Amino acid sequence: MGPSKRSAGPKDDIAANAAPPHGTPLPNAPVPATPLPATPSMAPRPRATSTQRVYSPGGCGCALLMAPVVAAGIGLAALSLGLALLALIALIAAIVLTVREIKRTRSGAGARTGFVIAATVLYVLSLPYLGLFSWFWFVESEPPLKGVVCS
Repeated sequence: MGPSKRSAGPKDDIAANAAPPHGTPLPNAPVPATPLPATPSMAPRPRATSTQRVYSPGGCGCALLMAPVVAAGIGLAALSLGLALLALIALIAAIVLTVREIKRTRSGAGARTGFVIAATVLYVLSLPYLGLFSWFWFVESEPPLKGVVCS
């Protein structure tokens, strides 16, 4: 090959001093007595002792981190279901009291103030909770996310 037509500059000095590609011997380098292997040796690495290991849950890390949150969610769901059951029992009791008092007053007896107040209190305590419970459990609930996977 002939001489280059472009002038030598600092880039040419950097390229000339750069290391040759892997496996190419350096100019003026001593030749080893035994040939170098083409690939690095794949000797087995020593196993780490138990004091050097770092805990890594692997694929179950998401589940381990979310376990307390899921447990709290299940507890809150059980609590709200229990309160809904109590509110439903209170509503049934209020309806029973109302029906008995209506039958009693139609037969000619006077209404008992205590039963009227008790039925009113049971309605006031049970209906708002059952309304909110029904809204949040059946109307406002979102469908589960599809295709979301913890990795």
